[in-house]
Amino acid sequence: MDPRHSAQDVLRCDLCETPVPPMYCDICHIKLCIPCVGVHLSDRSKEHRVVPFEERGSTTKCPTHPTKICELHCEQCSIPICALCVSSKEHKEHEVVDISESLTTKKEAIQRDLQELEKTIFPEYQTAASNIPALKTDARKHSQKLKKALQKQGEIIHKEIDTIIQKMQSEIDDMSTEHLTVIGKQEVAINHTITEIEQAILDLRKLLNTSDVCHVSKYKSKNEEFRRLPAQYQVTLPTFTPQEINVEQIYQQLGFLSKQVITTEEEKRLEEERWKEVWSLPLYNDSNVLPYCFLGAIHHVMISTINKQTII
Repeated sequence: MDPRHSAQDVLRCDLCETPVPPMYCDICHIKLCIPCVGVHLSDRSKEHRVVPFEERGSTTKCPTHPTKICELHCEQCSIPICALCVSSKEHKEHEVVDISESLTTKKEAIQRDLQELEKTIFPEYQTAASNIPALKTDARKHSQKLKKALQKQGEIIHKEIDTIIQKMQSEIDDMSTEHLTVIGKQEVAINHTITEIEQAILDLRKLLNTSDVCHVSKYKSKNEEFRRLPAQYQVTLPTFTPQEINVEQIYQQLGFLSKQVITTEEEKRLEEERWKEVWSLPLYNDSNVLPYCFLGAIHHVMISTINKQTII
């Protein structure tokens, strides 16, 4: 077997078969050793572009002007262009930069996005996903805690309140189901986005490892979309407040089951901002005027104090 063609010498100069040629003509698509570069460039019958072998594929022929090489990049159109394209109507007054500069900038942006996805965004989603089982467990525990408290009151007044107990237990179950349904939706949304992020990471790694200018030029960052975690719900859990037994008012004496309130963090933030606007009104800045909402808060505290026991 000719040693020049052994399996260990896969890469050879296409002109003289010297092993491991360090250069490459991106136009003719041939491998070149250093001595053959000059020989190859001496052929002036066609254009050449010799680059280090590692940078092969970085040269792109202009689709509009096939005989020209894309040495520039149109920032508005996000595509490689040649010198003739600059003066065309399509790119007139567009901002253009050197294609190597654009490639470097894109690669840096890709690297930043990849780093953010791997070190910040993806871990946040993983943490959110890992919290889902605990949220479900807490929701079930709270539901059971409410039902046990309710059952304890039911044992005191026996059969007279069986119907009421069943009704309130049903309300608790309904709210628990609603709560778990919301958590389930949150879990689905998080897992779906995690899958998208994993795919995005794979795609970005491929882009970092390619010299294909067209593919890199088409890259659009999705990190802004991924930075926004799916809606995080703020759940005001229902409470059961038992009362002293009064046979004549069994229903009221059994206790009060508050309604479950489920809001997102964004809704909570907007509500807080609305209250800040209310308190900033001139009426509330007058120290001689006691705001109506403050009176309402005092009334709420008084009612809470009257209740002997509240199970949270």
